[in-house]
Amino acid sequence: MATGLLAGCTLTPVYGDVAVSGQNVALSYAEPQTRLEQLVYRTLSARLGAPNAAAPQFSADVSSSATRIGLSDVAGPVSEYKLTVTITYRLERDSAELASGTRSATAGYRTNGQIIADDAARTAAEEQAAKAAAETVRLALLADLQAQ
Repeated sequence: MATGLLAGCTLTPVYGDVAVSGQNVALSYAEPQTRLEQLVYRTLSARLGAPNAAAPQFSADVSSSATRIGLSDVAGPVSEYKLTVTITYRLERDSAELASGTRSATAGYRTNGQIIADDAARTAAEEQAAKAAAETVRLALLADLQAQ
């Protein structure tokens, strides 16, 4: 009998795609000035819903910086880097600020002295960090808009 009762129970994750799939937020997006801004806007619109021209406008300044990591400067072809993408965002309607903030995310990559491979590694790390930072912006927007 207990097996029959438990068969009807299901577990759903609180912090997963299923938990937030119904949370659409109507936003319009500023014109992207860089490839990373375009990636952030595209990531947010995929998760929050299609852009709506009548909705509040979301704008973001996206920057990236890389720092070499390691304790010594050993002569060798491979170098490790930590890339940080920072998003400074603002959500406004009729020049009134609804939400704003700054979020960052990091990703690691390696270089080996081959220019094309090094550039590809940095680009992949930028995209990974930008998507992760955009996800934290999405969560911050949901929290800010729900509080209003």
